[in-house]
Amino acid sequence: MTSCNRNLPVTYREYKFAADFPILLMEVKSTTPQIDFIHFHNCIEIAFCQSGTMTWNLENQVSSLSPGNICFLPPFFTHGSFFPPQEGEVSCSYLFFNPEQLLAPFYPNGLPSEFTWYQYTDFSKLLSGERFCEEVELIRMIIGELTDRVGHYRTAVRGMVETLLVLLYRKHQGCSVFGGGGSSLPQLFPAISYLDSEYAAELDTAHLAYLCGLSSRQFMQRFQESFQQTPLQYLRTVRIQKACRMLTSSETGILDIALQTGFHSLSSFNRYFHKIVGSSPQAFRNDRRAIVKKDPRYAPYRAT
Repeated sequence: MTSCNRNLPVTYREYKFAADFPILLMEVKSTTPQIDFIHFHNCIEIAFCQSGTMTWNLENQVSSLSPGNICFLPPFFTHGSFFPPQEGEVSCSYLFFNPEQLLAPFYPNGLPSEFTWYQYTDFSKLLSGERFCEEVELIRMIIGELTDRVGHYRTAVRGMVETLLVLLYRKHQGCSVFGGGGSSLPQLFPAISYLDSEYAAELDTAHLAYLCGLSSRQFMQRFQESFQQTPLQYLRTVRIQKACRMLTSSETGILDIALQTGFHSLSSFNRYFHKIVGSSPQAFRNDRRAIVKKDPRYAPYRAT
C-alpha cells in the first residue's frame, strides 16, 4: 500500500436519506483486504473504530485508525479504507448524515454557521479518543440509540448530533479557513442563513435587518458586536468559504468559481482569497486535492 493511488477509480456515492429521519448507521465486521476504489459522499461520514486497526486513504494521505478513535469526513472529501491483515476481530461503525436535513426540525430557518464549520475548516480528519473523549462518548450513544430504537430515539439522536457539532466547533474554531471569531446572537440567525444561501447576491443590509426584525442601525451594531466585523467583511469570508469548497470538490475553473461566488473580477477574488486563506486559489486547490475528481463514477445509495 502506497500513499499514491492516482490510478484507482473515483466513485461519487450519493446517499439518498429518508425524509423524516436522514441519518444512516452501518456496522462493518470485515471488508476488502486493500483499497480498490476511492469515493466521496454528499454527506458527513463518521467512522468509529471499535476493534482492530483500519487503514485510510484521505485525499491520498495514508493513515491508521486505532480502536477508540474516530474519523470525521466532511462531504465531498475523497477517501478509501480497509482492514489490513491482523489477528482478532475487526469492527467499525459508520454514521452518515447531513446536519442541514437532520437538524431541520430544530432550526427551520437554517443552521447557524457554527454547525457548518466542517465545510470550510482545515482540520485533522482522524480524531483521537483521548483528546475527543466527550465526542467519542456521544458517538457511542448515537450508535446505541440507532441500534436499540427505543421511545423518542430520533429526538435523542438529533439532540446528540447537535451537541457533537457544537463540541467539535469549539475545538476547531481556531483552525485556518474558518471565519467569524465571535458567536452570533440568535436574533441574527435569519441574516446568517440568508448570507449562507444567497452569498453571490449584492449585499443589502436593510434587507438583512428586516429579516432579523431590527432597524438598520441595530442590526449593524449587533452584527459588529457578535462577529467583530462588518456584514460586508463577513460576506466576503462566506464567499471565500464557498469557493474553498468548490475548489476542493469540483473541476470548475477558478474564474467561474470567482463569478459564481459573487466576485466581479478574478483579481478581486484572488486578492481577498489570499487575504483570508493565506494562499492563492490555485495553490489551495493543489495542496488539498491530491486526487483529481475527473469523470467520477456515480453510485447512489438509498439510505432508508
